[in-house]
Amino acid sequence: MEGDKIRFHGLKGLLSLAAAVSVALLFPAPLFAQERSVARQEEVPAQLRLRKTPLKTRELQGKTVEGEERVISRGDSLWRILIEEKGLSEKRFSRYLVIIGSLNPHLKKPNILQVGQTVFIPIRPDEILGIELPTGKGEAKVYKIKQGDYLYKLLREQLGTQDKKEIRGAFDQVKELNPAKKNWNILLIGESILFPGRGIAPGIPRVESAQAAKPMEAIGLDYGRKLPARENLKLLEQVMASLGNEMDRRGEEVVPLREGTIRIDRDSYPVIRNPKADQKVILDTEGKIPSSLRSKLEAPGFSTPVVSIKKGESLHDAVGNLLSRLGYQSLPSDRPVEIRDGGVGLQVKGEWMVAPPEESGAKQEILIINLTDLSGKTPDYLRDYLSVKGMNLKEILLPSLPLPPLPVSAGSKGAPAENPIENWPRDKGALIDSLLKSYGIAFSSAQQLSVPLREGIRLDATADRFFEFGGKKTALLFRSIGEEAKKALQEREGIRVVELELQSLSARDLIARLLEILGEKTAYREHRFPANEGAARDKMLLSISGFLLANRSLLLTDREVPKGMQRFFADRGLRVVYFQ
Repeated sequence: MEGDKIRFHGLKGLLSLAAAVSVALLFPAPLFAQERSVARQEEVPAQLRLRKTPLKTRELQGKTVEGEERVISRGDSLWRILIEEKGLSEKRFSRYLVIIGSLNPHLKKPNILQVGQTVFIPIRPDEILGIELPTGKGEAKVYKIKQGDYLYKLLREQLGTQDKKEIRGAFDQVKELNPAKKNWNILLIGESILFPGRGIAPGIPRVESAQAAKPMEAIGLDYGRKLPARENLKLLEQVMASLGNEMDRRGEEVVPLREGTIRIDRDSYPVIRNPKADQKVILDTEGKIPSSLRSKLEAPGFSTPVVSIKKGESLHDAVGNLLSRLGYQSLPSDRPVEIRDGGVGLQVKGEWMVAPPEESGAKQEILIINLTDLSGKTPDYLRDYLSVKGMNLKEILLPSLPLPPLPVSAGSKGAPAENPIENWPRDKGALIDSLLKSYGIAFSSAQQLSVPLREGIRLDATADRFFEFGGKKTALLFRSIGEEAKKALQEREGIRVVELELQSLSARDLIARLLEILGEKTAYREHRFPANEGAARDKMLLSISGFLLANRSLLLTDREVPKGMQRFFADRGLRVVYFQ
């Protein structure tokens, strides 16, 4: 038969092989605040007041980006603006920071905003990331607000609603599809609103959030288990090459047997070699080599292992079999390898995790291989850190499922920012001052307080720290003045008195008390941060204990961060403060 590629000298038989987002439109009242008939609403549109909001544009990667210029006020942070106010995805916060940095080159650190700064905030950052919204009949569709639009008109025109029951049900769906929009009394000209497609009426399952729609299958740690090996031989070859193995497809492999010499065409039956261990494997991509011949090739003295790929066998299993026959020792891929360095832990998972064949005098290391896309690619500095710790991370980029590359902000390449980890003083009084300053709170020391306790009796006391925050006056005293005096100051002067026995409080307990006073609902605990995004978020996790103030992009910790890991926090727009 033509195409057979194995020839025997002294043997009979032939084998064969058969080779994938300004003008705002203000409504005088909410949609359903007034009881008006449907007919009247159809005849007389709601009266509008036009409020001009300056719409700005900037260029990014050759495209025009619309947005607003925001003057930073006290308490503002990008987390508060993007996540809390605009309702954007928490999972994409680090990517939004990169965009903000690129659009605002004057910001050296986008995660640290100064009061009075002007920052350009894009209206539709997800569009910049290439996250498309689904369109089409029966699916969610995008509508851009034009002058003269009002909500009832849009519900009627876009969804064909008529009576009040239909309008209310349709409005509920529109709100669910647009979680980022908080005030439905205001529509902005040019604003993109997601509407259900016609035919999606109350009672019919709704389309989930537009941001949940994905144009492609997510890539996870088990992606290799979903890919069939036979259809992805090129990817298999890349995995093997990343470990230093060679796949030879040229010429013939000559194997002497007792019965004679067998010549195997490597183009049909590739030979994979591990030059360091001087081992080789014949790859039978379709399982065509009969068991009788296979046993001869693998017999002692000849030892030429054959690895067959069965129909439907996954890439994960096929590579695993090849590595084991080439002398690699596999580690469980469902269990992470963990490194503890200082106060930081790093957990790493891989599609394949193996120890290579031992070499005389060579330092033993763990090889970790992952299939990934651009969003899941591990930063180079983390790969270097792992290498120092004896783990060699290899990532195979899947070219068929790429995501658009992110714009690079100034300072994101090259050396990390200087002193990315701040240090607060050990002295507890100075520690209190540092925390208050980080909140932009103006305070005074040795503030004199005087309050009458009863007729003819007055207490004069000194507040060690006195400040006003959130409309409340607070006095911190580093000693006790008694319940009667505290009650008098609260009821007669409106001053909240907090007694802090500094000698008996650890720095951690002191910070916890201060954060409670400032209204922060947080506790000291372990926090985990993914090094990657998307479905590959769990392949590398960094853990550290401390107080995380997400709305301020601030982490307070008493755990030392190794130098090789400090850039990790800076790249995610997280300000890290070390206290003792």
